[in-house]
Amino acid sequence: MAVLAAGAVVLLMGKGRKSDPGGPGSRVEKMRTSTPVWPIAHGPYPKIATGGGKAIGASRPNNRRHAGIDIIAKAGLTVVATEDGTVVATNVWAGPNAKSLLLETDSGLVVNYGAVAPGSWHDFGIGVGTKVKAGHPIARIGRYPGGDTMLHFELYTSGTRKNAQWKDGRDPPGNLLDPTEYLQRASTRVVS
Repeated sequence: MAVLAAGAVVLLMGKGRKSDPGGPGSRVEKMRTSTPVWPIAHGPYPKIATGGGKAIGASRPNNRRHAGIDIIAKAGLTVVATEDGTVVATNVWAGPNAKSLLLETDSGLVVNYGAVAPGSWHDFGIGVGTKVKAGHPIARIGRYPGGDTMLHFELYTSGTRKNAQWKDGRDPPGNLLDPTEYLQRASTRVVS
């Protein structure tokens, strides 16, 4: 298992994607200047693995690639906003017991919290249009149809309202960012 060092920046690049030099307003600058908190209250495991099936780009069934990072966690644990922002969408995710919630952060990134319990955002007074602060509870960990429980974490560019599908043999979607470095930084700021 490889772990990225703090401060490393990884962008998914492919055909048709322009290099991001990291200047003011760039994706790299937004990722470096944001100050995220860990997305699960009270932990767990604030260490980001970059290898294996839980990592971004890992092969998945049905000729697709993993578009995020899975953080193994017990069903019902509280998911928190990683940054200040506005909830912009709730979507169908994986079966009847796992949905997703998208937060457009004030830094200009969009976080997709996947595999959250359906409607659990209502427990915290959250809905589309709700403004939240970093560390504010927004949902609870749900359950995949096979019984797995985790937070599936994706990171996108501003304006994203739905997660992107990444097909085998194709470049990653243009709005998809690698959340590894972002989560590495967040791992030093766990909400208690």
